[in-house]
Amino acid sequence: MRIWLVLLLVFSLGFAGSALAGGTNGRLVEISGNVWTQTPGEEEVQARAGSTMVPGTLIRTGADGKAEVIFEDGSTVIIRSNTSLKLSGIKRQRKKTSILIFFGRIWNKVSRAMGDRAAYEVNTPVLVAGVRGTVFETAVGDDGSVRIRVTDGTVAVAGDSRAYDQALKPGQEVEAGIEGIERSGAADEDVDWEKWNAQKREHLRKQGRTIVDNVKERILFRKEKLEALRVRQKEIESQRKAAISRARTGDSEAIEEIRRYNEALVRIADEIADLGDAAGSQFGMVDHFSELAMDPRFKMIDGKYVVAEVERMQRIEAMFDEMIAEGTDISMEAMEKMLQEMSDGHKGSLKFPKGSSAED
Repeated sequence: MRIWLVLLLVFSLGFAGSALAGGTNGRLVEISGNVWTQTPGEEEVQARAGSTMVPGTLIRTGADGKAEVIFEDGSTVIIRSNTSLKLSGIKRQRKKTSILIFFGRIWNKVSRAMGDRAAYEVNTPVLVAGVRGTVFETAVGDDGSVRIRVTDGTVAVAGDSRAYDQALKPGQEVEAGIEGIERSGAADEDVDWEKWNAQKREHLRKQGRTIVDNVKERILFRKEKLEALRVRQKEIESQRKAAISRARTGDSEAIEEIRRYNEALVRIADEIADLGDAAGSQFGMVDHFSELAMDPRFKMIDGKYVVAEVERMQRIEAMFDEMIAEGTDISMEAMEKMLQEMSDGHKGSLKFPKGSSAED
Protein backbone atom coordinates (compact mmCIF):
# COMPACT_ATOMS: atom_id res chain seq x y z
CA MET A 1 0.00 0.00 0.00
CA ARG A 2 2.80 2.44 0.89
CA ILE A 3 4.49 1.79 -2.46
CA TRP A 4 1.32 2.76 -4.35
CA LEU A 5 0.88 5.89 -2.25
CA VAL A 6 4.42 6.98 -3.07
CA LEU A 7 3.90 6.10 -6.73
CA LEU A 8 0.73 8.16 -6.96
CA LEU A 9 2.41 11.11 -5.25
CA VAL A 10 5.35 11.02 -7.66
CA PHE A 11 2.92 10.65 -10.54
CA SER A 12 0.96 13.75 -9.47
CA LEU A 13 4.09 15.84 -8.96
CA GLY A 14 5.40 14.82 -12.34
CA PHE A 15 2.32 16.20 -14.09
CA ALA A 16 2.16 19.30 -11.94
CA GLY A 17 5.52 20.35 -13.33
CA SER A 18 4.63 19.70 -16.97
CA ALA A 19 4.62 22.75 -19.21
CA LEU A 20 3.32 20.86 -22.24
CA ALA A 21 0.11 22.10 -23.83
CA GLY A 22 -2.27 19.70 -25.52
CA GLY A 23 -1.79 16.08 -26.51
CA THR A 24 -1.78 13.02 -24.27
CA ASN A 25 0.81 12.35 -21.60
CA GLY A 26 1.24 9.69 -18.94
CA ARG A 27 3.68 7.90 -16.69
CA LEU A 28 5.25 4.50 -17.35
CA VAL A 29 4.70 2.88 -13.97
CA GLU A 30 5.69 -0.73 -14.65
CA ILE A 31 7.63 -2.67 -17.29
CA SER A 32 8.85 -6.23 -17.83
CA GLY A 33 10.91 -7.69 -20.63
CA ASN A 34 11.95 -5.55 -23.59
CA VAL A 35 10.14 -2.22 -23.85
CA TRP A 36 11.30 0.82 -25.84
CA THR A 37 10.13 4.42 -25.96
CA GLN A 38 10.78 7.26 -28.37
CA THR A 39 9.94 10.88 -27.62
CA PRO A 40 9.39 13.27 -30.56
CA GLY A 41 12.65 14.22 -32.25
CA GLU A 42 14.73 11.71 -30.23
CA GLU A 43 16.16 8.23 -30.79
CA GLU A 44 14.40 5.14 -29.46
CA VAL A 45 15.68 4.07 -26.03
CA GLN A 46 15.15 1.24 -23.57
CA ALA A 47 12.19 2.16 -21.37
CA ARG A 48 12.53 2.87 -17.66
CA ALA A 49 9.76 2.51 -15.08
CA GLY A 50 8.78 5.88 -13.62
CA SER A 51 9.48 7.80 -16.83
CA THR A 52 7.09 10.52 -17.97
CA MET A 53 5.58 9.86 -21.39
CA VAL A 54 5.15 13.22 -23.12
CA PRO A 55 2.64 13.82 -25.95
CA GLY A 56 3.76 12.12 -29.14
CA THR A 57 5.76 9.38 -27.37
CA LEU A 58 6.02 6.04 -29.18
CA ILE A 59 5.98 2.88 -27.05
CA ARG A 60 7.00 -0.53 -28.39
CA THR A 61 7.16 -3.90 -26.66
CA GLY A 62 9.17 -6.95 -27.71
CA ALA A 63 8.13 -10.60 -27.75
CA ASP A 64 8.65 -10.77 -23.97
CA GLY A 65 7.66 -7.17 -23.23
CA LYS A 66 4.83 -5.70 -21.19
CA ALA A 67 4.23 -2.14 -19.95
CA GLU A 68 1.69 -0.22 -17.89
CA VAL A 69 0.98 3.49 -18.34
CA ILE A 70 -1.20 5.68 -16.11
CA PHE A 71 -2.67 8.89 -17.51
CA GLU A 72 -3.53 12.20 -15.85
CA ASP A 73 -7.17 11.25 -15.23
CA GLY A 74 -6.20 7.96 -13.55
CA SER A 75 -6.96 5.76 -16.57
CA THR A 76 -4.61 2.85 -17.23
CA VAL A 77 -3.40 1.02 -20.33
CA ILE A 78 -1.53 -2.27 -20.16
CA ILE A 79 0.52 -2.86 -23.30
CA ARG A 80 0.97 -6.51 -24.21
CA SER A 81 3.90 -8.09 -26.07
CA ASN A 82 4.69 -7.27 -29.74
CA THR A 83 2.75 -4.02 -29.65
CA SER A 84 3.42 -0.56 -31.08
CA LEU A 85 1.42 2.51 -30.10
CA LYS A 86 1.67 6.27 -29.74
CA LEU A 87 0.30 8.83 -27.30
CA SER A 88 -1.40 11.58 -29.29
CA GLY A 89 0.78 14.65 -29.76
CA ILE A 90 -1.96 16.79 -31.30
CA LYS A 91 -3.03 19.96 -29.49
CA ARG A 92 -6.65 19.97 -28.28
CA GLN A 93 -8.90 22.66 -26.87
CA ARG A 94 -10.81 20.19 -24.68
CA LYS A 95 -8.77 17.58 -22.84
CA LYS A 96 -8.88 14.04 -24.15
CA THR A 97 -6.68 10.99 -23.59
CA SER A 98 -6.04 9.62 -27.07
CA ILE A 99 -4.01 6.53 -28.01
CA LEU A 100 -3.01 5.43 -31.51
CA ILE A 101 -2.33 1.69 -31.79
CA PHE A 102 -0.56 0.44 -34.92
CA PHE A 103 -0.39 -3.28 -34.14
CA GLY A 104 -0.52 -5.53 -31.08
CA ARG A 105 -2.86 -5.66 -28.09
CA ILE A 106 -3.72 -3.40 -25.15
CA TRP A 107 -5.98 -3.61 -22.11
CA ASN A 108 -7.69 -0.37 -21.05
CA LYS A 109 -9.24 0.62 -17.73
CA VAL A 110 -10.78 4.08 -18.07
CA SER A 111 -11.32 6.25 -15.01
CA ARG A 112 -14.63 7.88 -14.15
CA ALA A 113 -12.83 10.40 -11.93
CA MET A 114 -13.59 13.36 -14.19
CA GLY A 115 -17.27 12.47 -14.70
CA ASP A 116 -18.83 13.68 -17.92
CA ARG A 117 -15.67 15.64 -18.78
CA ALA A 118 -13.57 12.48 -18.99
CA ALA A 119 -12.74 11.40 -22.52
CA TYR A 120 -10.62 8.45 -23.59
CA GLU A 121 -10.18 7.25 -27.15
CA VAL A 122 -8.34 4.38 -28.81
CA ASN A 123 -7.63 4.92 -32.50
CA THR A 124 -7.08 1.82 -34.64
CA PRO A 125 -6.60 1.56 -38.42
CA VAL A 126 -10.30 0.80 -39.04
CA LEU A 127 -12.27 1.68 -35.88
CA VAL A 128 -12.21 4.34 -33.15
CA ALA A 129 -13.30 3.34 -29.65
CA GLY A 130 -14.47 6.19 -27.40
CA VAL A 131 -15.40 5.71 -23.75
CA ARG A 132 -16.10 7.33 -20.37
CA GLY A 133 -15.35 4.84 -17.61
CA THR A 134 -15.04 1.22 -18.73
CA VAL A 135 -12.76 -1.80 -19.14
CA PHE A 136 -12.01 -3.14 -22.60
CA GLU A 137 -9.35 -4.80 -24.74
CA THR A 138 -8.18 -3.77 -28.19
CA ALA A 139 -6.16 -5.89 -30.60
CA VAL A 140 -4.76 -4.95 -34.02
CA GLY A 141 -3.42 -7.65 -36.32
CA ASP A 142 -0.52 -7.28 -38.74
CA ASP A 143 -2.99 -6.79 -41.61
CA GLY A 144 -4.78 -3.94 -39.79
CA SER A 145 -7.67 -6.09 -38.55
CA VAL A 146 -9.15 -4.96 -35.24
CA ARG A 147 -10.87 -6.78 -32.39
CA ILE A 148 -12.45 -4.89 -29.47
CA ARG A 149 -13.80 -6.78 -26.44
CA VAL A 150 -15.70 -5.10 -23.56
CA THR A 151 -15.54 -6.32 -19.96
CA ASP A 152 -17.28 -3.46 -18.15
CA GLY A 153 -19.14 -0.29 -19.15
CA THR A 154 -19.95 0.79 -22.70
CA VAL A 155 -17.63 1.41 -25.64
CA ALA A 156 -18.83 3.54 -28.56
CA VAL A 157 -17.20 2.13 -31.69
CA ALA A 158 -17.22 4.12 -34.94
CA GLY A 159 -15.80 3.56 -38.41
CA ASP A 160 -14.79 6.05 -41.08
CA SER A 161 -15.99 5.98 -44.69
CA ARG A 162 -17.85 2.71 -44.01
CA ALA A 163 -20.29 4.57 -41.72
CA TYR A 164 -20.28 2.10 -38.79
CA ASP A 165 -21.41 3.16 -35.34
CA GLN A 166 -22.28 0.85 -32.43
CA ALA A 167 -22.26 0.79 -28.62
CA LEU A 168 -20.69 -2.38 -27.21
CA LYS A 169 -21.90 -3.61 -23.81
CA PRO A 170 -20.13 -5.92 -21.32
CA GLY A 171 -19.55 -9.37 -22.82
CA GLN A 172 -19.70 -8.08 -26.39
CA GLU A 173 -17.05 -7.68 -29.06
CA VAL A 174 -16.61 -6.48 -32.61
CA GLU A 175 -14.11 -7.63 -35.20
CA ALA A 176 -13.33 -5.62 -38.33
CA GLY A 177 -10.87 -5.91 -41.18
CA ILE A 178 -9.68 -3.38 -43.71
CA GLU A 179 -12.60 -4.42 -45.91
CA GLY A 180 -15.19 -3.75 -43.18
CA ILE A 181 -17.02 -5.28 -40.20
CA GLU A 182 -16.58 -9.06 -40.03
CA ARG A 183 -18.40 -9.96 -36.83
CA SER A 184 -20.24 -8.29 -33.95
CA GLY A 185 -21.99 -9.84 -30.95
CA ALA A 186 -21.21 -11.99 -27.90
CA ALA A 187 -17.50 -12.19 -27.09
CA ASP A 188 -15.75 -15.55 -27.20
CA GLU A 189 -14.83 -16.79 -23.74
CA ASP A 190 -11.25 -17.63 -24.67
CA VAL A 191 -9.17 -16.24 -27.51
CA ASP A 192 -6.02 -17.78 -28.90
CA TRP A 193 -4.34 -14.47 -29.75
CA GLU A 194 -1.29 -16.08 -31.32
CA LYS A 195 -3.48 -18.05 -33.72
CA TRP A 196 -5.63 -14.98 -34.45
CA ASN A 197 -2.64 -12.82 -35.34
CA ALA A 198 -0.99 -15.63 -37.33
CA GLN A 199 -4.08 -15.68 -39.55
CA LYS A 200 -3.96 -11.89 -39.98
CA ARG A 201 -0.25 -12.00 -40.73
CA GLU A 202 -0.79 -14.62 -43.46
CA HIS A 203 -3.62 -12.52 -44.86
CA LEU A 204 -1.24 -9.58 -45.23
CA ARG A 205 1.44 -11.76 -46.81
CA LYS A 206 -0.95 -13.00 -49.51
CA GLN A 207 -3.20 -9.95 -49.98
CA GLY A 208 -0.80 -7.04 -49.50
CA ARG A 209 -1.86 -5.21 -52.67
CA THR A 210 -5.59 -5.34 -51.83
CA ILE A 211 -5.01 -4.33 -48.21
CA VAL A 212 -2.73 -1.37 -48.94
CA ASP A 213 -5.11 -0.11 -51.67
CA ASN A 214 -7.98 -0.21 -49.19
CA VAL A 215 -5.98 1.68 -46.58
CA LYS A 216 -5.02 4.31 -49.17
CA GLU A 217 -8.72 4.79 -49.97
CA ARG A 218 -9.48 5.34 -46.30
CA ILE A 219 -6.63 7.83 -45.91
CA LEU A 220 -7.75 9.80 -48.97
CA PHE A 221 -11.29 9.89 -47.56
CA ARG A 222 -9.99 11.43 -44.36
CA LYS A 223 -7.82 13.85 -46.33
CA GLU A 224 -10.91 15.12 -48.19
CA LYS A 225 -12.76 15.51 -44.89
CA LEU A 226 -9.82 17.40 -43.39
CA GLU A 227 -9.63 19.75 -46.38
CA ALA A 228 -13.36 20.48 -46.05
CA LEU A 229 -12.95 21.29 -42.35
CA ARG A 230 -10.04 23.64 -43.11
CA VAL A 231 -12.16 25.48 -45.72
CA ARG A 232 -14.99 25.87 -43.21
CA GLN A 233 -12.53 27.01 -40.54
CA LYS A 234 -11.14 29.74 -42.79
CA GLU A 235 -14.67 30.91 -43.67
CA ILE A 236 -15.52 31.29 -39.97
CA GLU A 237 -12.22 33.08 -39.29
CA SER A 238 -13.09 35.59 -42.04
CA GLN A 239 -16.60 36.13 -40.62
CA ARG A 240 -15.14 36.54 -37.14
CA LYS A 241 -12.68 39.15 -38.38
CA ALA A 242 -15.55 41.13 -39.94
CA ALA A 243 -17.52 40.91 -36.67
CA ILE A 244 -14.49 42.23 -34.73
CA SER A 245 -14.36 45.25 -37.08
CA ARG A 246 -18.07 45.89 -36.47
CA ALA A 247 -17.61 45.56 -32.71
CA ARG A 248 -14.96 48.27 -32.83
CA THR A 249 -17.52 50.68 -34.24
CA GLY A 250 -19.82 50.09 -31.29
CA ASP A 251 -22.00 47.21 -32.58
CA SER A 252 -22.83 45.32 -29.39
CA GLU A 253 -24.54 42.46 -31.30
CA ALA A 254 -21.21 41.69 -32.99
CA ILE A 255 -19.74 40.58 -29.66
CA GLU A 256 -22.27 37.75 -29.40
CA GLU A 257 -21.50 36.77 -32.99
CA ILE A 258 -17.81 36.61 -32.13
CA ARG A 259 -18.62 34.32 -29.20
CA ARG A 260 -20.48 31.93 -31.53
CA TYR A 261 -17.62 32.01 -34.04
CA ASN A 262 -15.15 31.24 -31.26
CA GLU A 263 -17.20 28.21 -30.16
CA ALA A 264 -17.39 26.96 -33.75
CA LEU A 265 -13.63 27.35 -34.21
CA VAL A 266 -12.92 25.39 -31.03
CA ARG A 267 -15.29 22.62 -32.11
CA ILE A 268 -13.74 22.37 -35.59
CA ALA A 269 -10.20 22.42 -34.19
CA ASP A 270 -10.99 19.39 -32.04
CA GLU A 271 -12.67 17.65 -34.99
CA ILE A 272 -9.44 18.20 -36.91
CA ALA A 273 -7.48 16.75 -33.96
CA ASP A 274 -9.73 13.67 -33.98
CA LEU A 275 -9.16 13.25 -37.72
CA GLY A 276 -5.43 13.57 -37.19
CA ASP A 277 -5.36 10.81 -34.58
CA ALA A 278 -7.57 8.47 -36.62
CA ALA A 279 -5.43 8.95 -39.72
CA GLY A 280 -2.26 8.73 -37.63
CA SER A 281 -3.10 5.14 -36.65
CA GLN A 282 -3.43 4.31 -40.35
CA PHE A 283 -0.15 5.96 -41.27
CA GLY A 284 1.58 4.03 -38.48
CA MET A 285 0.07 0.80 -39.76
CA VAL A 286 1.23 1.32 -43.37
CA ASP A 287 4.77 1.94 -42.06
CA HIS A 288 4.48 -1.51 -40.46
CA PHE A 289 3.34 -2.95 -43.82
CA SER A 290 6.46 -1.51 -45.43
CA GLU A 291 8.76 -3.00 -42.78
CA LEU A 292 7.28 -6.46 -43.30
CA ALA A 293 7.31 -6.11 -47.09
CA MET A 294 11.03 -5.32 -47.05
CA ASP A 295 11.80 -8.25 -44.73
CA PRO A 296 12.88 -11.16 -47.01
CA ARG A 297 11.82 -13.65 -44.33
CA PHE A 298 8.21 -12.48 -44.57
CA LYS A 299 7.95 -13.23 -48.31
CA MET A 300 5.08 -10.83 -48.97
CA ILE A 301 3.39 -11.30 -52.32
CA ASP A 302 3.35 -7.91 -54.15
CA GLY A 303 5.85 -6.60 -51.60
CA LYS A 304 7.40 -4.14 -54.05
CA TYR A 305 3.99 -2.69 -54.83
CA VAL A 306 3.25 -2.28 -51.11
CA VAL A 307 6.54 -0.45 -50.49
CA ALA A 308 5.90 1.93 -53.40
CA GLU A 309 2.37 2.72 -52.22
CA VAL A 310 3.57 3.31 -48.66
CA GLU A 311 6.07 5.87 -49.98
CA ARG A 312 3.19 7.71 -51.70
CA MET A 313 1.13 7.66 -48.50
CA GLN A 314 4.08 9.01 -46.52
CA ARG A 315 4.08 12.07 -48.80
CA ILE A 316 0.36 12.47 -48.10
CA GLU A 317 1.15 12.15 -44.38
CA ALA A 318 3.49 15.17 -44.57
CA MET A 319 0.69 17.30 -46.07
CA PHE A 320 -1.76 15.88 -43.53
CA ASP A 321 0.51 16.82 -40.61
CA GLU A 322 0.87 20.38 -41.89
CA MET A 323 -2.91 20.85 -42.20
CA ILE A 324 -3.46 19.34 -38.74
CA ALA A 325 -0.91 21.69 -37.16
CA GLU A 326 -2.48 24.74 -38.84
CA GLY A 327 -6.03 23.66 -38.01
CA THR A 328 -5.37 23.11 -34.30
CA ASP A 329 -3.21 26.20 -33.76
CA ILE A 330 -5.78 28.25 -31.86
CA SER A 331 -6.02 29.35 -28.25
CA MET A 332 -9.36 29.19 -26.45
CA GLU A 333 -7.89 31.25 -23.59
CA ALA A 334 -6.78 34.05 -25.91
CA MET A 335 -10.19 34.17 -27.57
CA GLU A 336 -11.95 34.34 -24.21
CA LYS A 337 -9.60 37.13 -23.09
CA MET A 338 -10.34 39.06 -26.27
CA LEU A 339 -14.10 38.77 -25.68
CA GLN A 340 -13.69 40.05 -22.14
CA GLU A 341 -11.71 43.04 -23.37
CA MET A 342 -14.37 43.74 -25.98
CA SER A 343 -17.18 43.46 -23.44
CA ASP A 344 -15.33 45.82 -21.10
CA GLY A 345 -14.50 48.13 -23.99
CA HIS A 346 -18.14 48.34 -25.04
CA LYS A 347 -18.71 50.48 -22.00
CA GLY A 348 -16.31 52.95 -23.56
CA SER A 349 -15.18 53.49 -27.12
CA LEU A 350 -14.28 49.90 -28.12
CA LYS A 351 -10.92 51.16 -29.36
CA PHE A 352 -8.43 48.68 -28.02
CA PRO A 353 -4.89 49.56 -26.97
CA LYS A 354 -2.31 48.65 -29.57
CA GLY A 355 -0.77 45.27 -28.78
CA SER A 356 -3.78 44.01 -26.78
CA SER A 357 -5.15 40.50 -27.42
CA ALA A 358 -8.26 42.10 -28.95
CA GLU A 359 -6.07 43.98 -31.39
CA ASP A 360 -4.43 40.64 -32.32
